[in-house]
This record gives sequence, C-alpha cells and structure tokens, in this order.
Amino acid sequence: MKKVITLLCLITICTSAWAVSVLNSKHNLSVTGPGDIKATSETRVCIFCHSSHNTSNEGPLWNHETSNSKAQTYQRSTMDSKAEQPNGATKLCLSCHDGTIAVGAIKGVTRPIKMNNVGPGGEIPVSKSSNVGLDLSGTHPVSVKYEQSLALTDNHLRWPPQDPEKIVGTDADGYVQCTACHDPHDDSKSEKYPFWNKSTFDAVCVSCHSY
Repeated sequence: MKKVITLLCLITICTSAWAVSVLNSKHNLSVTGPGDIKATSETRVCIFCHSSHNTSNEGPLWNHETSNSKAQTYQRSTMDSKAEQPNGATKLCLSCHDGTIAVGAIKGVTRPIKMNNVGPGGEIPVSKSSNVGLDLSGTHPVSVKYEQSLALTDNHLRWPPQDPEKIVGTDADGYVQCTACHDPHDDSKSEKYPFWNKSTFDAVCVSCHSY
C-alpha cells in the first residue's frame, strides 16, 4: 500500500512539474511546441537557448546567437538612473525578441534550425507582438542599475526590492532586467501577461514601486 501511495505521489509531482515547465509554453520552440513559431523537425527543447557544450559566457550555458545591434533605450528627465545598452538577461531575451536574428540561430551549427511561421531571415515576424524591435524607449527600463543611493532619492521606489517570494528583483549585478518581471521558463503564473512572474500585474510592480 505504501508503495502505491508513493507512486501516486511521484506521478502527481511529475505531472504538476510538467504542467508549469517550458514544455507547455511558447518558449518550447521544438516541433512539439504549442506556439505558431516552432521548428519544422527539431525535437530538442532546450537547445534553442542552452547547451551543455560549446556555449558562450553570456548566460547560463547560453547557446543562442546574440545581437550587437544598438537599441534605443528608455530615457526620461525624471529618471535618476540611466538605462544602458542591453546586457545580462535582457540581451539574451533580445537575441530572439529584437527581431534581428533568426530564432533558430544557435551556436555550433552551420545553418539556423528551420522554423515555421518566421520572417524571411528566420526572425520573429514584425507583425508579432513578441518582436519588440530595437526601440526600447517605450518599455519599462531594462539593463538599468537599481542602486540604494538612487532608489532612496525617489519616494516611490522601495529599497531594497521587497518580494517575500524572492522572485522579483535585480540580477546578481544589481540590474533590472527582463527577468525581473518575466520568467522565461514558466508561463503558468498569469492568465493575462506572458511569462509574468506573478499572477497579477500589480503584484510584480509593488516589489520595487511604492504607490
């Protein structure tokens, strides 16, 4: 009986883990992916971003080609800090989402992986909202340093970022990146916002902003 209960628990845990994994999200770009943009025949899921060998030092076992194109960053006179050119996790996200590089352009292959429903160069089509382009001036600032001295000059910012779940916040170098708000591996937390780190929009914002 104990063995049966243990087996049922394991099945439940595995099924739950599968449900919230990248496998069932649009970031599964393999032929089994649920999105419109996916490989014509490639079955490996992680290969589009990660590999165990021949990776770059730009991110954890990073495997996708990255862009050196210059972006138009967020700039406002009321902003005490300054958004830098995309770096860290933001640069990795933009390797597909700025629309300048083929989705299937991974390291160690002579030709990009063939994909369905992409642009003429294999990139995310301009018509897709997931192609954010190189104009980042209208988005939340990314690749911006979130420092104590600057945060405390504005009474609407929290220092340090306050998230009991330790999900929302800066990267290891103190930068606000795309991953402060988005989880590229899990699209199950919010029904409205793609790959959102929390169930609601506000739940993410109040980690850094005080209203």
